[in-house]
Amino acid sequence: MKHEPAQIKKLNALIRRLKAKHKDLEAPAYEPTTQMVMAFLQADTTRRKAEQAYDALMEQMVDNNELRVSHTLEIIEVIGEDYPRAHWRVERLLESFRDVYLREHDHKMVKVASLTKKEQRHYLDTLTGVIPYVSASVMLLCFGGHAIPVDGKLVVLLEREGAIGEGFTPAEVETLLLRQFKAGDPSVEAHLLLQAWSDGCKTPASVLEYAEPQLFGVDTSREDQKREPAKKKSPKKSKAVKKADDAPEVTKKPAATTKTTKKPTVKTTKKTTKKTTKKTTKKTPGKTPGKTPGKTPARTKKK
Repeated sequence: MKHEPAQIKKLNALIRRLKAKHKDLEAPAYEPTTQMVMAFLQADTTRRKAEQAYDALMEQMVDNNELRVSHTLEIIEVIGEDYPRAHWRVERLLESFRDVYLREHDHKMVKVASLTKKEQRHYLDTLTGVIPYVSASVMLLCFGGHAIPVDGKLVVLLEREGAIGEGFTPAEVETLLLRQFKAGDPSVEAHLLLQAWSDGCKTPASVLEYAEPQLFGVDTSREDQKREPAKKKSPKKSKAVKKADDAPEVTKKPAATTKTTKKPTVKTTKKTTKKTTKKTTKKTPGKTPGKTPGKTPARTKKK
């Protein structure tokens, strides 16, 4: 991924033209959750269109928390079926909302403020359903991090201008831009100028050709969110395995029953031997040892 010197010159020339055309641009001041919603609504469209959609949502709902628990079709009914990629962006928005709630136990991003800049960006990049434009918008405008939001529309416009090469993803284009603009006011100014330029251009048909643009780290974020619970659940699984391993010990109980069955057999054999001895003694009550029946005729001989 290289940014050629000729492309850098064209990028700088573009920024100079935009500075002369757009003056006194102000960055929107939203809290992080609202900025996340705005970024989802603004990606590949315009800032004005996103603001109109968000105002319409807040007219029907109390706050962002009610928006979080709303159904996809309810939100689409408010912003309109003709909103670009309405189903896709609303579903991704609700996914990120759910992930924020699981991390914060609230619909607001409170814990992120106490993290470092690197940890804040990782927090945002690993939200389920997030795209580069959304995470960079929240990072730059809410936490003052070094980021420049880039969506598919801006990528195509920069390609046509010759400021970047072809075939780059929004995340890669953001990396190229961050090399040219320092953190702080320069990156904020570059974002506002590029966003104003993008808002004034029609969205190319090639951008809206695909129903679902490339997500930023969605697969990895879902795995990361599942890793921690998996570690917590692993001891439970190991206990279950141990119980399964101990199951053969339960099968040893029949062996104990065989022992109990042997005891009665021993008793019965003793009883039977006693009975047999008694029977034998009863049958031969007058017998004496050494005498045999049949010697009674000896008395007759004496006569």
